[in-house]
This record gives sequence, C-alpha cells and structure tokens, in this order.
Amino acid sequence: MSNSRHGTHSPFVYRLADEVIYTATRQKARGGSKSDLLIKEIAAYYGVAIKQDKSAWSGALDVSIEELQLEEVVDLQHRFTFLFLRDIHKSLSNTRRWNNLTEEDSITVTIDLFYFGIVCQREGQRKEHFKLRFPFWKY
Repeated sequence: MSNSRHGTHSPFVYRLADEVIYTATRQKARGGSKSDLLIKEIAAYYGVAIKQDKSAWSGALDVSIEELQLEEVVDLQHRFTFLFLRDIHKSLSNTRRWNNLTEEDSITVTIDLFYFGIVCQREGQRKEHFKLRFPFWKY
C-alpha cells in the first residue's frame, strides 16, 4: 500500500497523482463538491464520460459504494474504464465493503482518496491498493 505519489511503484497511479490529483488548478469549487471536481478532472484527463447508470457499457461509473455488491463491482470493472465509488468511509459498513473490494483477487487497482475510491482494471499490472491524500488545497 502506498500513502503518497512518492511511495507509488505503479507508473499508472504515479502519473495520475502527479499530473491530475496533485497538479494545481485555477478551478474553484462552485456548483459542486471538491470530490465532484476531482472526479471530473480525472475523467477528462483520460477522455472518458462520467455515467451514473450501471447499465451503460463504457466510460466512468460514478456511484455510491452502497449501491453495489462485490460481484457487481467485479463485473462492472470490465465494462468501465474507472469506477468512482463514493462514500467509502461514510459508515463502518461502507468501509468494510471497500476493504473487501481491495482484497478481491480479480480487482487489480484500487485507490482510496478517503471521500471516494477508484477501481480500475489494468491488464499486466499486479494487484495493488493505493491510499492517496485528498488534495484539499487544490480547489
């Protein structure tokens, strides 16, 4: 597990942290939460559309972790570039659900930003869980 970009041994996650999460922006949080802005920024960086509908077949899915079961996440990670799972630490049951996802063998990359988690399937990458600080200073 890594706690910052400097402890990250994955080029994919390091690049995400360095070029998106921890890069300064002129955008300020207006009309949305800081989490909303960061999710939009990550999706824009990778050129994927954000969806809230699980029945979609591509893009990035943005839902509360409370809406999904473990088996659904395993299936959805193959259809979407990213799964943005909100509220991962909102309650003890949500935290347990998130921890179960990070331990699931078929899920290769999980990133914990406290307010939301990211799940993505990366072919050729070994299973890894990352914990990155949310960039409060950014917005």
